[in-house]
Amino acid sequence: MNTKALIQKIPNSVKIAVLIVLAAKVLVLSTGYIVTYLNNGPTQPLTIIMDMFNRWDAPHYVDIAKNGYVNSGDPANFIVFFPLYPNLIRMFTADFNYINLSALIVSNVSSIIAFLYLYKLAKLEFNEGVAVKAVLFLSVFPTAYFLSAPYTEGVFFALVIASVYYARLGKWPIAGLLSLFAALTRMAGLVLLPVLIVEYFHQKGWKPRKTELNVLWAFSALAGFLIYLGINIQVTGSPFTFLTVEATHWYNRLDPWSGLSGAYSWAVNAQYPDNLTIGLVPLVFAMFGLLMVGAAVWRRLRPSYIVYMFLSWGLAVSTSWWISVPRYIMALFPMFFLLGALTNKKVVNVAIVVVSGAALCFFTVLFALGWWAF
Repeated sequence: MNTKALIQKIPNSVKIAVLIVLAAKVLVLSTGYIVTYLNNGPTQPLTIIMDMFNRWDAPHYVDIAKNGYVNSGDPANFIVFFPLYPNLIRMFTADFNYINLSALIVSNVSSIIAFLYLYKLAKLEFNEGVAVKAVLFLSVFPTAYFLSAPYTEGVFFALVIASVYYARLGKWPIAGLLSLFAALTRMAGLVLLPVLIVEYFHQKGWKPRKTELNVLWAFSALAGFLIYLGINIQVTGSPFTFLTVEATHWYNRLDPWSGLSGAYSWAVNAQYPDNLTIGLVPLVFAMFGLLMVGAAVWRRLRPSYIVYMFLSWGLAVSTSWWISVPRYIMALFPMFFLLGALTNKKVVNVAIVVVSGAALCFFTVLFALGWWAF
């Protein structure tokens, strides 16, 4: 069968979804390239590409990929960053001169896989139309540039969404293994433990007597987290060093009230753009995430989706420093096919895309400039 025949066999909805993802990638990457070129001045195109999103946490992941975890100097503080993403960067790097390029490739390829599973999961729960809109709404989400930047979002989204997808199909070994890797990517991967348990018993009709040994795969995320604690012990001598470093170096601790009051203070007292990016926008996204959790309950999504959204939202707003809330709220992936199911009017869909897309471009510019953007 030739290439043309193979393409013709692909459903139109899949082709549309692919075009949406590629168009969004081009928008974000070209924006980052142009901003970096104008800001830093003319240089080699590859240098611009490797530098354009190398901001904030990104160099730390690259440092871990190059040097591993250490227990002295400022790099000792990088123990708070989970190991899977930097190890993937290292795995796909042949020359450290191009390690930033490897980080970009890992993130972008992973995020494309994440979009694939988002489409498949939304189609499984609803239909092709909702699946395409879910892909569209994630593609233009205001913080979707993190899916193209050297951050954990691409890898984490691919692992989490694929894990839930295979759990929905009852393929527990695959779902469990993916949840283990998710817990090695971010702390939020632990959320998959209760999510997979809820999904398992939902499929069993909430009858404990039907429980089989394959339920143990639902606990795989815990194994991933224990591996990370083991790395802490190996590097620092304590399993919970990352918590101490998070509090003392990154000034982040479990204190949602301080996070809320701090964001409000920045919103009313700080100057532009900090009043926006550190104050107002985190407050707006925290409220938006809570509304999406409420909408999921109202529309009676599967219990596992509601549990995932609620726990992910709670984790996003649980800290004393809300500066990354807009990025973390994006992880509530069931909200995208929920939005796809709720928005049946074309004018509403267009309005969402225009407003969200404009915010995406604005925050991408800030991020490429090196200003704080979540």
